[in-house]
Amino acid sequence: MKLTLILALTTAMMIASARILRADPPAKVGADTAELINKALANAKPQAVDVRLATLQAAAKAVMEARPNNLLISTKLQTVLNQQETNVNKQAKSLQTALSESAAILNFRIKNESDLPKGFPEPCALGEIQLKHYPPYRLARAPSKTDNPFFTLFNHIKSNKIEMTAPVEMRYGEADQKYQQIDMAFLYGAPDWGKLGDAGMGVMVEDIAEMSTVAIGLTGDFDPNTSSHVKALESWLAKNASDYERDGKVRVMGYNSPFVWKSQRFFEIEIPVRKRARTAEIAKP
Repeated sequence: MKLTLILALTTAMMIASARILRADPPAKVGADTAELINKALANAKPQAVDVRLATLQAAAKAVMEARPNNLLISTKLQTVLNQQETNVNKQAKSLQTALSESAAILNFRIKNESDLPKGFPEPCALGEIQLKHYPPYRLARAPSKTDNPFFTLFNHIKSNKIEMTAPVEMRYGEADQKYQQIDMAFLYGAPDWGKLGDAGMGVMVEDIAEMSTVAIGLTGDFDPNTSSHVKALESWLAKNASDYERDGKVRVMGYNSPFVWKSQRFFEIEIPVRKRARTAEIAKP
């Protein structure tokens, strides 16, 4: 009875705290949620194993409440919470590890190698599914069938004295239920830079209209045919089908060069979306 009461009170306090956190800006929510984890881990350390487990379980639920759209964290914590483990000490250790790894996700910071194009939104938080809005922008695009589209584009911006920006955009087409990269694009720092049209060497300079995407931030290297994260974005679209519909090809926005360690290399998977026209909005008087 005493353990049940402790668990109930601790859970209530942590979830109430998490709800307050969600009213703050995302960066502050991440920092405060990481602090919540650190405090829970510190408090749990000297406790008896059954009380420690209750403390860690309450912390895990509070973290998921605070960051409901963080796929990496929710999957990690929910997997441990769902385990049918009879050894209380082992279960507590697994949850402690999962919470520590969740704190590391929340504390992740992107290595900034280049500036964003003018007016661009900040990258997603690691693991977070987020709706993003982009202003109009200009890019130079090269097909993936080019020997090396990266160096083709690099030579283009170098010869035209155009500064490198991040992210680099890569679009993927789908055929026979498999994804394949179809092109790569370097984004110009401002929409009035350069000259539109055929720039030679297989490079086309294009203007891209204002757009929205649903995105998730990840690290490492992207393999579209082994990644579950594209399906996670498609699930988001299915859940929000009354408000949004797909409006383009899957794309990856890469923020780091190969010189950054793989574990620290950040990218976003995105699916362009648009708002569905409401019957009331399109009905004529």
